[in-house]
Amino acid sequence: MSKLFKICDSGLKFTFSLFGSLEIEGKENVPKKGSFITVANHLSIIDPALCASAVGRDPKFLAKKELFKFPFNILLKFYGAHPINRTRPGSSAIRWVKEQLRSKESSLLIFPEGTRSRDLKLQKGLNGATMIAIDTESIILPVSIVGSEKCKNYLQFLFPKMSVKIKIGKPFNIVNLPDKKNKDLYQIITKEIMQRISDILPQTYRNNENESEFRFTRTIES
Repeated sequence: MSKLFKICDSGLKFTFSLFGSLEIEGKENVPKKGSFITVANHLSIIDPALCASAVGRDPKFLAKKELFKFPFNILLKFYGAHPINRTRPGSSAIRWVKEQLRSKESSLLIFPEGTRSRDLKLQKGLNGATMIAIDTESIILPVSIVGSEKCKNYLQFLFPKMSVKIKIGKPFNIVNLPDKKNKDLYQIITKEIMQRISDILPQTYRNNENESEFRFTRTIES
């Protein structure tokens, strides 16, 4: 864990202790060794910092390039962010992501919804997390965030007048893959990943889709 991340994380926890509350459940589910992908629902700009604090690893994540403006670009880089053009992601972003997962102690953060939910409900997931997890044979860690939607701007990092609860679910991996992979398969697995996030969210934050049968994902028991 880098010193810069420790400083930022300590500052975040301190401001929450003064102005808000931050509850983290399920820390025992975080893999003790090896790299993994954290997947979470997305409600506000403070979510990456909250997920990093909950998981307790130097996070790596992609953020839209428009956010990388002074002075916020400094904060984003401290938290391990890498700029991406969301309209044309390009292969360089994928290469960067895979390079992070080659590190034995790396934690990659992905919000499968692709953007913040406007109605708080978990949205349909994109296939990026699924494809990266398959290509890198990575463990996946589901995380749910509740309450961060009250953060509307970066000033609230300093005065977080909100009550946030983060729940970390059991890690899982992708199994039973056929030799031939296609978009339909990726969509089925993505739906299972989103279901595992939904399962640890309160009812009011869940989507209204039917529960998925876990054919291609399997919980890793400790």
